[in-house]
Amino acid sequence: MSGMKKRKFHIEVWIFLLVICCFVLLSWNRSPRETSFMDEEEVYELDTVWYSDRQEEGISSLPASFACDENGTATVYTTVSDNWAEYGNTLCFRASQEKVRIWLDGNLVLEQGGVDSDTRMFGKSPSSSWVMLRLDPGSEGKELRIELSSPYEEYQGLLNQVYIGTKTALLFFILRTYGVGFATALLLLVISVVMLLFHVLYLVRKVPGNQFFLLGLFGMLTGIWMLGESYMLQFFTDKLMWWYNVTFLSLHLLPLPLLRLVENLPDFTYRKVCQYSRFFQMGYLCVLIVLQTTGIRDFMQMLNLSLVMLLLLCVGIPILIYWDYLHNKNKKISSMVIALTVLCVFACVELAYDLVNIRRQVGSFLQVGVLAFYILVCYFTIRRAINLYVQGMESAYYKKLSYLDQMTGCRNRRAFMERENAWAPGQEDVFLMADLNDLKQVNDLLGHHTGDIYICNCADALMEVFGDKGTCYRMGGDEFLFWGNAIPAGRLTDLEAEFRSRVMEKCREISPLCSISMGHAFATAKDRSLAEVLKRADENMYADKRSMKKGTPGDKES
Repeated sequence: MSGMKKRKFHIEVWIFLLVICCFVLLSWNRSPRETSFMDEEEVYELDTVWYSDRQEEGISSLPASFACDENGTATVYTTVSDNWAEYGNTLCFRASQEKVRIWLDGNLVLEQGGVDSDTRMFGKSPSSSWVMLRLDPGSEGKELRIELSSPYEEYQGLLNQVYIGTKTALLFFILRTYGVGFATALLLLVISVVMLLFHVLYLVRKVPGNQFFLLGLFGMLTGIWMLGESYMLQFFTDKLMWWYNVTFLSLHLLPLPLLRLVENLPDFTYRKVCQYSRFFQMGYLCVLIVLQTTGIRDFMQMLNLSLVMLLLLCVGIPILIYWDYLHNKNKKISSMVIALTVLCVFACVELAYDLVNIRRQVGSFLQVGVLAFYILVCYFTIRRAINLYVQGMESAYYKKLSYLDQMTGCRNRRAFMERENAWAPGQEDVFLMADLNDLKQVNDLLGHHTGDIYICNCADALMEVFGDKGTCYRMGGDEFLFWGNAIPAGRLTDLEAEFRSRVMEKCREISPLCSISMGHAFATAKDRSLAEVLKRADENMYADKRSMKKGTPGDKES
């Protein structure tokens, strides 16, 4: 047992190390010498001073917020320097929930964002995107003016860091910076599809349980949310506003399957808390949708409240799980504790990197932590499902084995008695009782081993003739029973003759004493119990035995 626990522990450690290695490979900051094909063209932070008509002093350090007019619009400008061409011909910055318009020497050269809210299903659909502006030759000395407008006060007048370089270098820069989140989201989606396929497989095999469905749904929602937060969707679709609505919906939906998974933890003490939290989250989401569709408040305006509620869930539920594991000694939830611990480790690393102001995409470690948590939960769920399936198969096998006579392969008396208890009058059942003749003499003269062969040969003959027409039982040492249904009397007589002939053929080499006596009876509407039918079959069998001793074997239905 200790060896098995040690082996399982090693498997969990290997999974954890594999996730860390994947993260290192995805986020390793290679030197220019190692990736010269990507780093021949550099990306630079644009070094210039930005001015605004509503501010006296210029600002050179970005990101920064500029003064806005009463409509939430800010206009900033600078002059295209002669040395910009040395760094590249394309400007790039991130517009956060903003409509952007850019003029070069008074000419409108780019307009991005700001779809009419009346055409959207969910009112004002927030979206963020990368803005890229190619500077044509001869732009030196011209005024570059950027207009930023947003319906949200916290984003009004916000100008993020502006980069300059070639378009290829900028795309590689975005890929290196935000590729971890995008790859993590895709991997989550792939694994979630696998979990849903597992659920379909279990439905086909009629295995109860919804763990795989809940895992697949949680992974799908988390993957969609991470795709929306990856800053990469702009390069694959032009439906950014639709995607951002889906992203916000996914963010509010993903706690629901997770809470349901926690409810299903074995012997979890605080299931009611999770259940009430799930109902509250569903109600809150309904309120959000109503507010958005009516135009009162949209997802973005409710984001802070939503994040507070999600934070309470993210802190409260793990505390309950740890408390149940440590204080209530519920060792059955150890797998969830391990997965949560891995997630907490990555979250702490993310927080530490943020505190020391390491220049890395915020959320990379947390995203990989979510992936590690999801993989571990999937692994433990699959392992538990396989164990339960194997236990079920073993239970079914041993149950079937308990109904078999190990010597002959026929059903045993226990199987007959269980079926007898379920029998009801009025069925067209037929019963054939069979008894080996002179088994005691065979045992005394030729030994019990030969007697066993005699029994097995008779059982083989019985199953060969009657096996596909009903069920054959071994009722005792030398007594057998066939239970069939709707067999005509004439057909049954022919089968009895064939059975008698098979016995004689199989036992010819054992002893001339070997033979079989049999008698059958048909159930009628007058029979109130199975014992009445079996009594008639037994009487007919002994009548046949007496006839055989007189040299005239036969059988009749009473």
